[in-house]
Amino acid sequence: MINIKNNKPALFYRLVFFVIFFSFVCVEYAKSSFLDPQQELIINSVNNYLNSLSHMEGDFYQTNPDDSSYVGKFYIRRPGKFRFDYDDPSSLLVVSDSVWLGVIDRDLNTFDRYPIRYSPHYILFKEDVDLLNDARILSLELFPQLLILSIEGNTGEEIGEITLHFKIKEDSDNTGILNLELQQWFILDAQGLETNVKLSNIAYGIVANHEYFVVRKPK
Repeated sequence: MINIKNNKPALFYRLVFFVIFFSFVCVEYAKSSFLDPQQELIINSVNNYLNSLSHMEGDFYQTNPDDSSYVGKFYIRRPGKFRFDYDDPSSLLVVSDSVWLGVIDRDLNTFDRYPIRYSPHYILFKEDVDLLNDARILSLELFPQLLILSIEGNTGEEIGEITLHFKIKEDSDNTGILNLELQQWFILDAQGLETNVKLSNIAYGIVANHEYFVVRKPK
């Protein structure tokens, strides 16, 4: 049994962060260039959704590889900035300023910093999201109200793969572009350990304080 609470934050981060209508469709390709036009349209729906985000916040529920769980509040401010603030009993704070990703344990007064480009989240929240060119599409599954997309970075710098679950809200303009909302993701790290983060109570357009996204050592 892994005691994440007592491990070093760097190990915790590896587990967590290294730790979406017509019929069922399942595609497995190594590169997005193999996608057909309909599948490319689905990926562009994801691009449109992610590029439309400016400010997003809500609650999250995280399930770790050892079946332990934590809850907290998340804030996203594109491009590149996000914050995951964990509630007790965790003392962890994970924050990105679009260049660095900081992992802070406020009880232990520790601070670890990583280039954000190494995180599988990077291609989702960077300035211009283009998954057809910036990611390897590993699998794509389409259900009546659910889109599941598994990707990994294609630069060789990102560590781990991420599987995104989107709710399909409606197809409003008859162009094939889906109206999506991100519900949860799964991170699979290099050791094969999986972490799930579910989002809830999502609010858009609320501008979080700039201080929320400053990566610095705890006082």
